[in-house]
Amino acid sequence: MRTTFAGVTIALVLGTATAAASEFDCGRDRQCLARVMETYLEALIAHDPAALPTTRNVKYTENGVRLNLGDGLWQTASAMPTYRLDVIDEEAGAVGLLGRIDENGNNNWYAVRLKVEPDGKVSEIETLVNRSISGGGGPGGNARPHTEPHPLMAEEIPPEKRLTRAELVAISDAYFTGLDTDESSRRVRFSPQCQRRENGMVMANNPDAPKGSMQWMDCKSQFDTGFSVIVTDVRERRFEVVDRTKGLAFAWGYFDHDGTPAKFSRTLAHEPVDVPPTFRQPFSFYIAEIFKVMDGEIRQIEAVLTAVPYQMSSGW
Repeated sequence: MRTTFAGVTIALVLGTATAAASEFDCGRDRQCLARVMETYLEALIAHDPAALPTTRNVKYTENGVRLNLGDGLWQTASAMPTYRLDVIDEEAGAVGLLGRIDENGNNNWYAVRLKVEPDGKVSEIETLVNRSISGGGGPGGNARPHTEPHPLMAEEIPPEKRLTRAELVAISDAYFTGLDTDESSRRVRFSPQCQRRENGMVMANNPDAPKGSMQWMDCKSQFDTGFSVIVTDVRERRFEVVDRTKGLAFAWGYFDHDGTPAKFSRTLAHEPVDVPPTFRQPFSFYIAEIFKVMDGEIRQIEAVLTAVPYQMSSGW
């Protein structure tokens, strides 16, 4: 039997040259999934998609557009990611990452998820890149993004306190419902210490923000101001990678803004003010968002997002 290059690569990466799929399932092995992510990143910065074992019909998208493997980021990634947050899902055979990626000197916010088959081959690659020419996330002025994720995101949950995959998804998905249809926190289980970061910027529970501002408020208070009327739809929300070991739920989806709301509130007194011009026109945010759930509450949120055409499809 002729040994293919892909077969040799898989053997080297997974450390098993003879194990059959029935004996070894990379899609359900935490360490193997982590190695597949490393192999993907090494292949990416080497601009060599052939170095990543993939299925024959592997699907690759970048910012919602289906590309040939080797196009887009594969040609421009020039260094391993920084601000790196990994999410591993043994139950679904998936692994994800949120961070920053250097593209020829442009330090761009970035998220990726990989679907890994039992034999270690990657069948799906979904990427989101907020490039320096893109909009989305973070206040203006002299604010600077953090250089590392919040330390809580990497902490493991004690085995006796780990929630099921379905529980982590339900708690996290309530956040999207609170934004979309409830327009309040009434069904969202927020921790009082909940903090949210978008593209590295602290957008909720920021102690350095002016007192009383939206960024200074905690997650629950922000939801209860009624600001989310500007988010006219939260759609295609998918929880693709759920890490029970660390209590992380990694969601992908779109926030639509149809541009019609003229007034909204940014205080708990619900005083109406004009919606900024940016949100008075149709556009969408493509978002990858990781929720840290502790003791049944959303404790920390990290998101990468970028502006895309209104009601654009993800391709998934």
